[in-house]
Amino acid sequence: MLLIHGFLDDLTVWDGVIDGLGDKVATVRYDLPEFGRRAGTARDTSAITLAALAAEAGALIDSITGPVIVVGQSLGSQVAELAAAAHPDRVTGLVLLTPVPLGGTRLPSDVVAQFHALDGDSTAQRAARTAISPHLSDDQLDRLTDIGRHLVPGVAAHYVDVWNDGAADAAATSAFPGPALVIRGGADGFVTVELSDAIASRFSRPDVRTIESGGHWLHVEFPDAVAAMILDFADSVQVTKCERRSPA
Repeated sequence: MLLIHGFLDDLTVWDGVIDGLGDKVATVRYDLPEFGRRAGTARDTSAITLAALAAEAGALIDSITGPVIVVGQSLGSQVAELAAAAHPDRVTGLVLLTPVPLGGTRLPSDVVAQFHALDGDSTAQRAARTAISPHLSDDQLDRLTDIGRHLVPGVAAHYVDVWNDGAADAAATSAFPGPALVIRGGADGFVTVELSDAIASRFSRPDVRTIESGGHWLHVEFPDAVAAMILDFADSVQVTKCERRSPA
């Protein structure tokens, strides 16, 4: 199972979900460029595009032996769908947590400006997380806010444009032919029920679940519930384990 985190996050946001999955499925997770341990490593931030992110995820899929379920949250859902669509023979299922549209959110310019303003402002980032994920504990908020604190200036604003613009060639029907699980939070003020339903309708075999008290970071708020839904989905697509290939 490949886990792809979202905007302003790093691979540690999956800690609770991985604990909930236990030994029932093997996982591979990583930091997106300029997040977590990769902060400050990109030579050219402008080269970070959805296509480039999907290609990197695709390389990880290729490094895994056996069938793969790809899980993506928010921005990571866009990356996950593109990577899964490019590997239909390897990916047996797609899980989208609090997803944003593959074609981008296309927010009004004044709203985009508010997201751009999060760049370098830890206080604003914390407030934004609280607004759309109201059940995050103080400790969880501290940990998530600390991730954003280490970003190189300009990175957050660039990623806003990445997920807001989305994939220009996103079709009305997803190119991924397999089953898809969409999990949204009832308390998520960003990914509304209308938006998540519209995203789910692009897939031929969607399964839509809601964690009523969950916000945008429901995988941090309610990791056990998310893990249980993922395991049910994994059972339904008959994937129980995958393992990482050893490097050549």
